[in-house]
Amino acid sequence: MPSTKSLLNLMSTFAAVVKAGSFTRAALRVGLSKSVVSRHVSMLEKELGVQLMYRSTHRLSLTEAGERFHEYCKDLEHVAEQAAAAATAAREEPQGSLRITLPQTLVVSPVGALITRFQQAHPAVQLDVRVTSLQVDPVEEGFDIALRIGELADSSLVCRKLCDVRFVAVAAASYLKTHGTPHDPAALARHNCLNYSEFESRARWHTGKRIARGAQARLPGNLSTNSGVLLMNALLAGQGIVVGPDLMFEAHLARRRLRVILQAYPFEATALYAVFPPARFTSVNRRVFVEFLAAGLARRRLQR
Repeated sequence: MPSTKSLLNLMSTFAAVVKAGSFTRAALRVGLSKSVVSRHVSMLEKELGVQLMYRSTHRLSLTEAGERFHEYCKDLEHVAEQAAAAATAAREEPQGSLRITLPQTLVVSPVGALITRFQQAHPAVQLDVRVTSLQVDPVEEGFDIALRIGELADSSLVCRKLCDVRFVAVAAASYLKTHGTPHDPAALARHNCLNYSEFESRARWHTGKRIARGAQARLPGNLSTNSGVLLMNALLAGQGIVVGPDLMFEAHLARRRLRVILQAYPFEATALYAVFPPARFTSVNRRVFVEFLAAGLARRRLQR
């Protein structure tokens, strides 16, 4: 008896011959020569030990054994068509699991709300969202997507820019009323700066055009945390000044709960990226999710 793979190939050829009504038309259908198609049917008959077809110059007809055997071949063809349809649907309609990692600065930004809206729009997708300040390797950790702000050093990964991001200094009106408004980066040394540990490497003020490249100002403060929620609570309570991505403060700036300060001394521009492992075939879940985020963020920026 031939291997399962070989038997399936022979059955497929036999079903094509029956459906086409001739070896010639079946050969065109399956992309083989007429002699190969005929040989496949003969091999199948030899392996089964029964004659499946009556052959004549003008027509083909099935033997009784061929009729019974063809019923199984039809089922095989139907299953193959169903499998192909399911695979095609999977390419078009998001479903199944999607593993995402992102920092908490993004959870408390519009990105967090967009993730919720994505799941409402695509309930068949099972999201596994891990929040971490570490820049994990999506390949090693098994994530489909990592959302990151800033320069990317992973040359082996694919990235998609989702939106531009500015780092800004913000404070609540209550803090500025009590402690005054700093008018240059050097003045931050006399203020309480609340630091998000994910951006500890940026806890110095790297200015752009206004001050020579590389000029810095320390950001001293009595709170350093990897919790975006704790940082936002302290900021809104008027405890100090925070430097972070504008996405993080967008909703509170719109409601005037926070104010941007030191706008004359901008940071260098950066961006939010979706980072993922390269793949031969595009994951529909990943593609639809990334496009959903990019479109949602673009709409929000236009509405500002």
